[in-house]
Amino acid sequence: MYNVFVRANAVFFYWTTVIFFLSMGCSISSFYFESDPRVSLELNKFEELSYVSSYNAENALFSLDIDADLTSLWNWNVKQLFVWVQAEYRTKTYKKNQVILWDTIIEDPSEAHLLLKDEKLKYELTSFEKELRNREINLTIAWDIMPVVGVLKKSGRKDGGSGNFHQIKMPDKYVKLPSSR
Repeated sequence: MYNVFVRANAVFFYWTTVIFFLSMGCSISSFYFESDPRVSLELNKFEELSYVSSYNAENALFSLDIDADLTSLWNWNVKQLFVWVQAEYRTKTYKKNQVILWDTIIEDPSEAHLLLKDEKLKYELTSFEKELRNREINLTIAWDIMPVVGVLKKSGRKDGGSGNFHQIKMPDKYVKLPSSR
């Protein structure tokens, strides 16, 4: 009546059920984990606002000072953090423009304190509508917590409060400093 395959099937599904419930417990328990990341984002220097005729767009380059201590975000269920700096601004053409300017992946808690001075943008701020001049731009540092098991957590998008929000004003005319790329 009970051959080897039936017993192997019972053992396999027993341990699969145990692993499932342990994973659910790990995932649920990490929702109650409190964190208090310390973040500071500042404009270091503005380098360029120019018109690029080859693709008929405006282009802005600047550097940032980032001081982000994200070590408190790590717990037993964090695999990695995806951290980025986002620019958000309004134009006549579109009410909400969002552009990622810089990003990194942190895979170890020892690397979770970012202390970057004069950090160049990884991706240029480009406007094909040519509406960057004299524009208020909100820079925000944000992160996604990628768990070992469970739901992806999106955090760090609050305006102000923890220092992850900085507002800059673009020049009203095209500028290119000698130190730019």
